[in-house]
Amino acid sequence: DLRAPLRSMSGYSDLLLEEYAEGLDETARLYLERIASSSQFLDRLLLDLLAFGRAARLEIKLESVSVRQAWQSALMQCAAQIDQTQARIESPEAAPWVRAHEATLSQALANLLSNALKFVPAGVQPKIKLSAEARNGRVRLSLADNGIGISADQHERIFRVFERLHGAGYAGTGIGLSIVRKGIERMGGMIGLTSAPGEGSCFWIELPQASEAPED
Repeated sequence: DLRAPLRSMSGYSDLLLEEYAEGLDETARLYLERIASSSQFLDRLLLDLLAFGRAARLEIKLESVSVRQAWQSALMQCAAQIDQTQARIESPEAAPWVRAHEATLSQALANLLSNALKFVPAGVQPKIKLSAEARNGRVRLSLADNGIGISADQHERIFRVFERLHGAGYAGTGIGLSIVRKGIERMGGMIGLTSAPGEGSCFWIELPQASEAPED
């Protein structure tokens, strides 16, 4: 229901641009393009808010989940972005199992991967490595990149809803990492990062270790 008026705004502004562009001056076309762009952004924002709400309320059943399988799902979700950026991706050699909800973990990894592909300096090929380490009954998944990095005083802020550190320079609604943290915490895990400006970032997720799922 919230999205319906936005679809009308976007649709009618697109029709005006397509069918009446010749009768509009440059300023009028600019105004219409801004209306269309703003309505599209608000639509993405509503979708992200809905996703955040689902992450907080969705009933999840924890079970043994293969990190390799969850990572492959994340790679598939980001396939177009990987191709577009010609990114170099390294996958973990070890394939531990964790106590988690597979769809939630896959989406969390996909969100982190998408950010790593996006937040790089202009003209730089993204280089991203996922590693996995089991220790003391838990598994730490670390996603390291060669991106623009984040100053230490902003490490907590980026997990808050609507927080965007880089403004118009990079697309986004400022909700993605909030969704990731909510999902990880609901699975009994933790998330954090190490990063510095110009030195890339390494986001980590810790979840309880699990034995492999029994064969059918």
